[in-house]
Amino acid sequence: MKTAAFTLATIALLAGGSAMAQKAGQTRDQAIAASAKKFRNLDTNGDGKGSPEELKAFMDKAAEKRGTTVDQAQFERRLKRLDTDGDGVVSAAELQAEDLAKFDRADANRNGVIDAAEAP
Repeated sequence: MKTAAFTLATIALLAGGSAMAQKAGQTRDQAIAASAKKFRNLDTNGDGKGSPEELKAFMDKAAEKRGTTVDQAQFERRLKRLDTDGDGVVSAAELQAEDLAKFDRADANRNGVIDAAEAP
């Protein structure tokens, strides 16, 4: 059951592109693992950096799954938000910091698990 919940959370995370999926029962450790997997899917050439081109392709693929599109302004806002050190690329640590901030906002009681009452 836990594996199924984690798999569903990961699929939702990847389909959502920029959104970190918080599902009831997800732990902070699972959120970290999901963020790492999300980065591996973003970093298609495996160089440890999410280039602007890789990020745009990742966002476009997620938007296509949702039946939407990503415009240039959305892409630029996302890159600026993720690239906290301003080096022009997204690192795994930068992506994880954003994903964990979203997890922490959802985990209102700070118990390290998204409880049913905290899940969207």
